[in-house]
Amino acid sequence: MDKITHQVRAERWTRILNECMNSGMSKTAWCRANGIPEKQFFYWQRILRREAYDASQNPSLPIVAETEQLSAAQRTVSFAEIKLPAASPDASSVFRPDLVIRKGNLVLEISNSASSELLSRVGGILHAE
Repeated sequence: MDKITHQVRAERWTRILNECMNSGMSKTAWCRANGIPEKQFFYWQRILRREAYDASQNPSLPIVAETEQLSAAQRTVSFAEIKLPAASPDASSVFRPDLVIRKGNLVLEISNSASSELLSRVGGILHAE
């Protein structure tokens, strides 16, 4: 299977596995209720766990194999201090991001409560650019 096909399937199965885990049901019961073949579910669980383990054991390896093709600006990571305004009486309704990512003209403000599925999708979009 080529790299792009694998990536698309892995993203789909990541969403499926996350839905199952967040359901509170057992894996087999959730698969039956959602028409997911158990063999495929456990196959992709094993594949994705192995890939996550391999990535965690070799942090010097880039997640993207084509880093040579990235420009120097895309490989550069920078941080900026963010000064928060003084709290006002009705400040509880104002969104305060826990993380701000800037890439070119794009600015992403992310809360700690963002789901892992959302973060995965955002990472995929940033990676694709």
